[in-house]
Amino acid sequence: MPVNLQMRVPGLNMPGWLLATLVAFFFLNLNGFLLFDHDEGAFSEATRGMFERGDFITTWLNDRVRFDKPILIYWLQAASISLFGTEVWAFRLPSALAGLGWSLAIFAFCRRYLNEATATVAALMAAAALGINTISHVATADALLNAILATTLLIMYGYSQSPSNKLLYAIYALMALGVLTKGPVAVAIPLMVSALFFLSHGLRTEFLRAIFFVPGWILFIVIAAPWYIAEYMAQGQAFIDGFFLKHNVNRFNNAMEGHDGGFLFYPLVLPFVLAPFGGLLFRILPSIRNLKPGKDALDAWLWIWFLVVLILFSLASTKLPHYILYGCTPLVILMARYRHWLHSRLLALVFPLILFAVMIAFPLLLPLAEQRLTNPIEIAVAQRAAQFFNQDFSILAAVAALISAALILWKRFSPWFSLILVGAIQALFVWFLFIPAFSESQQRPVWEAAQFARTLNEPVYTQSIDMPSFNVYLDKVTERRRLNPGEVGFGREDRLAKDEERLGIQYQVLFQSGPIQIVRRTDGTSSASAAAEQH
Repeated sequence: MPVNLQMRVPGLNMPGWLLATLVAFFFLNLNGFLLFDHDEGAFSEATRGMFERGDFITTWLNDRVRFDKPILIYWLQAASISLFGTEVWAFRLPSALAGLGWSLAIFAFCRRYLNEATATVAALMAAAALGINTISHVATADALLNAILATTLLIMYGYSQSPSNKLLYAIYALMALGVLTKGPVAVAIPLMVSALFFLSHGLRTEFLRAIFFVPGWILFIVIAAPWYIAEYMAQGQAFIDGFFLKHNVNRFNNAMEGHDGGFLFYPLVLPFVLAPFGGLLFRILPSIRNLKPGKDALDAWLWIWFLVVLILFSLASTKLPHYILYGCTPLVILMARYRHWLHSRLLALVFPLILFAVMIAFPLLLPLAEQRLTNPIEIAVAQRAAQFFNQDFSILAAVAALISAALILWKRFSPWFSLILVGAIQALFVWFLFIPAFSESQQRPVWEAAQFARTLNEPVYTQSIDMPSFNVYLDKVTERRRLNPGEVGFGREDRLAKDEERLGIQYQVLFQSGPIQIVRRTDGTSSASAAAEQH
């Protein structure tokens, strides 16, 4: 049933046009590009494989247990694909719904503690911000965790203003769901933020009441503990080592998978995570003076929240841009609250122009990037990308930049309102041009290989490659091992060539797209067939 844009949405108490706009932002072209390896491919295949194995407690990738994340996102993805099939958009649906819920939580909070106009602006800014919108378009656990974490902290502020057991139950239930989504971080961040705020603002009694709220801890255990117990019973010490030590403790202490950076990493990337609102972000910085007790309690809460996340993850060794999203909700609210502080249209223009300038120059940057690459897969992606990131792409990026500049410089609109409109242009450009082109460059060979493998009607094994989206498109687990004579495998051209050179293995190439091959091992095939006949 279509949304009546002139009426308020029952239950949400918000304008119909606003809900329709938020849905459009978070569901924009959700099915318009292939799954990205490794993260989307890994999450999606781990979910799909649960049905094939009949195991909804432990997640696997081929023959390896996947301890990266707890179970909740997999269960939600499983529910989605059980209803809609193994479509790309079905794997992403929980993230898009989480993004929508995230923005609705911001709207409800701002309407209660500020006003509806600010609530509307905050929800639109959340939906238009590049980082928030992006993480809500991908089939990973991050949008879900951010929605849960943001809602937890928003309700915690509500508790600080009007303590009640009802709010405490909600907080503990949300933290339990967060622990089922990504682990201890869902408790650590709320605990640190609330401790700093409550104790610095004379709310020691309320803080102790919340911390020692036994019924809340019982609810927390009832929700979160069963899966952890079941997984430990299934996997034993390997679960403790893999999940808690490797993916939590070691991720903080050591830079995993080369994701490192200096202490200024997050301040430098933050204006682009919140693009196109980088100029407004700089203008709200003076509100940090309200951190002092006795000033504005809401501002103090929001700044403490952001600074805890910024400092915590700046100290961590592993740095990924999306980690700072845990602290972006308070910045969105502050930007909406103080949106009128942005007077300079030139400041508003700076970051959108930088972003679109990178897009305009992208075809020129690809050859430079290719010269620095050593991974054959990445080199092949860069070479294929030249087909999509061409002169036409640069022209469209330039047009988007000119429209954005015109909107910001047009004095009919307030600078903050112009930035929301630019956010819509940015979203259209990213999801209909940039991301589909990047997806075609990287993922099309994997998809084509899987479609060919489906026609063979025989087992296919993963050989010398780690691109789990292949299994999703094949709709079958592929055992990861070296091929026996006569068997068919999915692998990388350069690694298969090394097998032939070093081990004397011979392959017949059945299919090739870019560096991706489907091969049959041919050495020893006759003797293997004879041995099979004797048995």
